[in-house]
Amino acid sequence: MSTIDVRLADRSYQVVVEPGLRSQCGERLRQLVDFRPGRSVLLIADESVAETFAEDVAASIEAAGFGLAFGTVEADETNKSLPAFSALLEAAAREHIDRSSVVVAVGGGIVGDLAGFVAASWLRGIPLLHVPTTLLAMVDASIGGKTGVNLPLPDNTLGKNLVGAFWQPLGVLADPEVLSSLPRRELACGLAECVKHGMISDWSMLEQLAGIAPAILEAGVPECTELIRRSAAVKAAIVGHDEREETGAGQGAARAWLNLGHTFAHAIENVPELGLKHGEAVAIGLVAAGACARSLGSWTQSECDHLREVLLACELPVRLSSKLPAEDLVERMGWDKKVRDGTLTIVVPDGRGSVRLHEGPERGLLLEGWAEVGAS
Repeated sequence: MSTIDVRLADRSYQVVVEPGLRSQCGERLRQLVDFRPGRSVLLIADESVAETFAEDVAASIEAAGFGLAFGTVEADETNKSLPAFSALLEAAAREHIDRSSVVVAVGGGIVGDLAGFVAASWLRGIPLLHVPTTLLAMVDASIGGKTGVNLPLPDNTLGKNLVGAFWQPLGVLADPEVLSSLPRRELACGLAECVKHGMISDWSMLEQLAGIAPAILEAGVPECTELIRRSAAVKAAIVGHDEREETGAGQGAARAWLNLGHTFAHAIENVPELGLKHGEAVAIGLVAAGACARSLGSWTQSECDHLREVLLACELPVRLSSKLPAEDLVERMGWDKKVRDGTLTIVVPDGRGSVRLHEGPERGLLLEGWAEVGAS
C-alpha cells in the first residue's frame, strides 16, 4: 500500500493506492466519518463500471452499515453538463440525502468532476469520497478538489469546466486492479498526465515512462502502482502549496503549473473532426507548450524531440489529425478559464523537470505553438 498526503490544514486527506482497495471502501469510509446507523451514501458511478467495480464498492459500503442510493452517469464530455448536474441533484432530493450523507464517486474524471460538484452544491456542501477507476483520474482528476461541468460556448463548442467549485474530498481510494479492464487508449490518456507531472517536477519519471509504457498499456498493475504513487505525489505537493490556484507567476509552486499543456488542449478537445479524448488533447498541448518554451529560450530542440519520443512510446498523438486554422485556435484559447483581466497565461517548460507561468503571451508565440502541432 502507498499513501500520499494532500496537506491542506484542516482539509488534509490521503490518496491511498492499493490493489483490491475497492472492496475495502466501506470500512475505510467508516474510518473517515463519524459513523452512526442511518448515515447514507449517494454513490454516483460511471455506467460502464456500474455492474462491475461500482458493485464491489457498493457491496462494501452496505456491508459497513451505510444506507445506499445508487446513480449512474454516462461518462461523456457532453454529459458533463448543467442538465446532468441538475438530474443528480433531483436524485439526491428523491433519496433524502441529508447533511450527514456522503457522495462517493466511482469512475473517471468526468464522473468525479460531476459528482464532486453535486457534493459541493447539495445542501451547500456534503462530504465526498473519490474511488477513481481510470489512470487519468487516479493520478490527476481525483486529487485537488476541482469540480465542475462544461458549458456551451457561442460557437457551439463546449467550454471546459467553466462552472464549478473547489470541494476537497475526504480521501481518494485508488485500486490499480481496476485498470486491467481499461482499453489501451484510456490507459494512454492517463499516461499523458503522468508525462505532464514529469515535466513539472519529476523528470526521471518522464524518462522512465518510455521504457515502461508498453507494460502499462498491457495493464501491468505493478508498474501502474508505482507510477500512480509518483505522479499523484507531484500533484499533491502542488495542491498543498496552492489549493485554490491563487499563487501567481514567480511566487513558488503555483497550482496553475498543473495547467501545462491544458490551455492548448482545451481549445481542441471538443473539436468534432479531431475526435480527441482529454489525454490525447493534453499530449498535443504539451508539444505546443514545449515549442513555446523553445522560442522563449527555456527549452532546447533536443528536449522537444525527447518529449515527442516519450509521448509516442505512450501511444499518444503529437500532431493534429486535421490542419485547423491556427488563428481560430488562438481565439478559442481566449475562452480558457485561466484568463484574468482579459490576459491569458500559459505554462511553459523551464528546463528539465521545471515549469513557469508566462503571462500575456504574444499572439505570434501562440501561433508558433500551434504550427508545431500541425495547425495551418
